[in-house]
Amino acid sequence: MLGVPLLRRSEVVAACDECGAMFDPGAGGHCHVCSRLLCERHYHGTRWEKLWRVLTGRTICRACASRGAQS
Repeated sequence: MLGVPLLRRSEVVAACDECGAMFDPGAGGHCHVCSRLLCERHYHGTRWEKLWRVLTGRTICRACASRGAQS
C-alpha cells in the first residue's frame, strides 16, 4: 500500500453560483432552500457563522438564513 496517497485534495471542482469562483465542493455547500451550489465564503460566511451552522445542523446558505428561511 506504499505510494498510495490517502489524503489527497479533490480533483472535482465546481463553480459558485454567487461569484463564479471555482472551488472544492466539499468546502462549500448546496443550499436546500434556494438550490444554489456555493463556495465556502458564500455558503458559510465567517468562521463563526460556519461554526454556528455546524453546531446547529443548518443546511442552508447564509443569504437564506438572513432572510429567515427554514432548513
